[in-house]
Amino acid sequence: MGKNLNGNELGKGLIQEKTGLYSARYVDRNGKRQSKRFKKLQEARKWLADSIFLDDHSNPMYPGNMTCNAWFATWIEMKKTSTRPGTLEVYTSYYNNTVKDIIGDMQLSDVKPIQCQMILSKMAERGYHQGTIKHTRIVLYGMFEAARENDIIISNPMKRSLKIEIGKPAKVREALSLEDQKKLFKALVGHKYENQYTFTMQTGLRVGELVGLRWEDVDFKNRTIKVQRTMKYVYASKEWRIGPPKSAAGNRTIPLTDVAIDILKKQKEQNSKLKVLPLEFKDYVFIDDNGLIKYGSYDAALNWVCKKTGINHITMHNLRHTFATRCVQSGMTPKTLQTILGHSKISVTMDLYVHISEEEKFREMDKVSEMLKAI
Repeated sequence: MGKNLNGNELGKGLIQEKTGLYSARYVDRNGKRQSKRFKKLQEARKWLADSIFLDDHSNPMYPGNMTCNAWFATWIEMKKTSTRPGTLEVYTSYYNNTVKDIIGDMQLSDVKPIQCQMILSKMAERGYHQGTIKHTRIVLYGMFEAARENDIIISNPMKRSLKIEIGKPAKVREALSLEDQKKLFKALVGHKYENQYTFTMQTGLRVGELVGLRWEDVDFKNRTIKVQRTMKYVYASKEWRIGPPKSAAGNRTIPLTDVAIDILKKQKEQNSKLKVLPLEFKDYVFIDDNGLIKYGSYDAALNWVCKKTGINHITMHNLRHTFATRCVQSGMTPKTLQTILGHSKISVTMDLYVHISEEEKFREMDKVSEMLKAI
């Protein structure tokens, strides 16, 4: 039993040194002596109890001295059976770009809330948007929580109390105004991706769903398409990766407008004229001589059209927003729109994808003005 400077017993593994500091020590399962000094006896007792508990109960597959880099790699491997490949790529990107340099070489057990806050604060200083910072926090929380559940660490350092309302405000995802949409339609005539852009504004497909659409998904008789897969190009391995829709609600059937039907017929005719086409892509709807078209190609070409036409920069995602907004403006019910867009939550449909145009705001206020005049 160790004692303090007054001769009082402190308990096994504890002693007060001549400097006044309290020393906590124990021998771990590998026979190695572990020790640490503290200013307060309470802190020494807590560290000793937690350390002995962790040493007794930790999983031998994951040693307590595992670094954050090593654990992150293990955690990602564990999640491969339950998480979409694209999502894991995003997790890895967040970690490599914002986390690795700060805590990557630290032992898991040494990471404290202050280091976690430092990661988020550094992101804000570097100009990251609030949404990216929040998603990084979610990734870190999941990573540390898995370590806690496997008894590698005692507590999760990514506390809910950490300040995350920092960084640049999120960009508002805007839909095209009716005027700009007309300009875009006119500018797209004869463009190599005209069918893809106009089809997106007729169906609200996500770009990965558009790329993954096959002719077997098209029912001309019943005028519908089935959304049942996504395609994404992985630059690291230089290959197309097929996956399920974003969520269970993403598996859906979308009714087709007359315009959408005409686009598909036109695309089918174009595909029949392709001279060279890899066999693996022959059953996909939207292809060119090289096969499937990468997301970036669509966005780059769309940006060029916008500059030429005098429209603010937009992406394929904005075309999806535009479709959603036109649906609301035409009187479509929120529940129907949710089903067509493939959202699992109605709040996502209303909060993220429906943007009432400035013209509509003025029209609605004019109605209020006329009513007030009649009073």
